[in-house]
Amino acid sequence: MKRYLLAAVALSAVMTSAGMAWADSADDIAVIKAQAAALAKQNALLEQRLRKLEQKQVLQQKAVERNEARQPAASAVQPGATGAFMAQASTVPGQLLNGEGPLTWNGITLFGTIDAGVGYVSHGLPDNGQNYEGQSLINKYTNQAHWGVAQNNLSQTTLGVKGEEELLPGLSGVFMASTGINPQSGQLANMPGTMVSNQGLPRTAYSFSGDGGRGGQAFNDQLYAGLSSKDFGQLTFGRHRPFSVDMVIGYDPTGAGYSFSPIAYNGQFAQGLGATEDARWDNSLKYRVTYGPVHAGAMYKFADGNGGCNYVGAPAVAGTVQTCYPTNNTAYQFNLGGSYGALDIDGVFGVYHDAVVIAGGNAPLSAAQLAGASAFVSNTGLTVNSTGNNFNSLQALISDNTGFAIAAKYTWNQFKFFAGYAHDELQNPSDNVGIGADNQQGGYMLSSVNNDFYTHPKVLQTFWTGVRYAYNDKTDIVGAYYHVSQNQFGTVYQNMTCSTAATQNAKAAQCAGALDAVSAYLDYHFTKRFDVYTGLEVSTVNGGIAGGTVSATGKLSALGFNYLTNWAPVVGARFTF
Repeated sequence: MKRYLLAAVALSAVMTSAGMAWADSADDIAVIKAQAAALAKQNALLEQRLRKLEQKQVLQQKAVERNEARQPAASAVQPGATGAFMAQASTVPGQLLNGEGPLTWNGITLFGTIDAGVGYVSHGLPDNGQNYEGQSLINKYTNQAHWGVAQNNLSQTTLGVKGEEELLPGLSGVFMASTGINPQSGQLANMPGTMVSNQGLPRTAYSFSGDGGRGGQAFNDQLYAGLSSKDFGQLTFGRHRPFSVDMVIGYDPTGAGYSFSPIAYNGQFAQGLGATEDARWDNSLKYRVTYGPVHAGAMYKFADGNGGCNYVGAPAVAGTVQTCYPTNNTAYQFNLGGSYGALDIDGVFGVYHDAVVIAGGNAPLSAAQLAGASAFVSNTGLTVNSTGNNFNSLQALISDNTGFAIAAKYTWNQFKFFAGYAHDELQNPSDNVGIGADNQQGGYMLSSVNNDFYTHPKVLQTFWTGVRYAYNDKTDIVGAYYHVSQNQFGTVYQNMTCSTAATQNAKAAQCAGALDAVSAYLDYHFTKRFDVYTGLEVSTVNGGIAGGTVSATGKLSALGFNYLTNWAPVVGARFTF
């Protein structure tokens, strides 16, 4: 019996031990299953996060590729910001408002520049709130020394928005809208407006006046939209800078800084085919394409505005029949350029019909003209005098212009060398422009028009050279020289003054003459967005470029430049975003 009792106890112990082992095994399985489920969930989350990171990387790479595709054709760098430091800052693809990249949201980028300082000119004028170029270059009406705010010295103060949205794989819609501002007054850039504000005043009472390619439009710089393809280039329609302006910005050693470059300050030289108002083209198509190291482009401007008539109002010449003219201010331009190692080179050729230059380059209406006196001169010399309401109007010279330019730059260690040449020819227009025409910048009406100023073709030749030295990664030192010359193109009476005039400003404006300027400045970048600078430009004129107006009888009816030389030191700061 004892034996059976011991066997029962042993069997019970074995069964108990087996039950405990089975329970432990079940608990382990449950734990392992829970851990496996947690790991599977964690792995799914990691895979999801990995996919998002990969998608983000692809989008960023596409953004970089689109930016690189755009950069050779339409750099985001504003005039003056061509140093390596600022150029690198402008091309970094950043996130919205992170302090590093552009202010971009959903493909739309807000950009701008503020540039202002203090300057001195040895011969200046009271400030004009619509002037956007300062007073560094010698001006026809300047008189006494002048201290004051010097705006837009290295860059035009600008506010703009641009965007790009992919429509199809490899094809995007693009747009640009930008405007220039006088940072001192807050007014829109409006050089023709400076003449209107001085109309009817005696010469001694003028504030600063000049002619230019921005006429107070809401978007006086650029306003266009179109399509962009990495493989097939970019085609846009609207208001553009022509290729000649793009070339000056890219190949001027000063980066087209107004206070240090006559070819940036006066678009008549190199930028506008001999007419500074043609530094912007409305109603134009612009095509650009890049293939490897080579880029090319073509532009066409459609006619716009009103062509005007041969007189307005009474009295008119007896027997004269009023004739009105269709507008024909068409233009075209071609560009070809490329890079080979450290060398970059670009060439431009273009034609502009019915180009407008404000008479005398920057002449406001006289008191008699403001009171209503108007004059129309046809391209054959027919003159018709009349009267009308000339308030808020301008007087102009009309021409057909043809020009070409070539420029190059070469980088060697810390140095970058620049050189360029432009050749522009102005002649009487094949189609007349009449009184009442409004096809110039800002839509101002023309109240006196001369289509016969270029009896013989006027030839403008512009040469420039310079060097930019990167002292370190934050400091650039720049020096430049510019020379502009014109031929003798006047009538017999006008040509007589070229040898008989006692002073340079008593010669006719049609005599041969020249402008020379030399400049130098130092530019220090505290950050990618903020820099300070100081420098000097000295400019001088002689001959016809300094000359006045000579009547048909050979008498001097209006003097040319008051002074022949201007010294203009400046110090300032610039912030770019």
